Amino acid sequence: MSLNIDIQGVLKGLAESEIKMRAAVGLYANTAGKKLEGQAKKNASWTDRSAQARQTIQGGHEWQGNKCNIFIAGNKEYSPYLEFCNEGKHAILYPTIRENAPDIIEGMRNSLGK
Repeated sequence: MSLNIDIQGVLKGLAESEIKMRAAVGLYANTAGKKLEGQAKKNASWTDRSAQARQTIQGGHEWQGNKCNIFIAGNKEYSPYLEFCNEGKHAILYPTIRENAPDIIEGMRNSLGK
């Protein structure tokens, strides 16, 4: 008596599952990054002079190998000064991450069914 298993079907199914999982994680991560962006733009405490610092805040996601990073960034040459000078009085990027990280992590956990 012998048992024949078509491993190609199993491998194909695993590959398709990985692609779907990666797409779902990317979609969730991008949505979370855009949420961070919107909240930071809305809650930035500084007075706009040209509005460029606020307008150029960007949130999203990026893949580095198998790791998906959610990001928020200030994209003006003076963005670091807003974050780190004046005792952090005008910081918005890190406080936004700190405030939202637990919900983002929990949402990801729930979306993956864990």
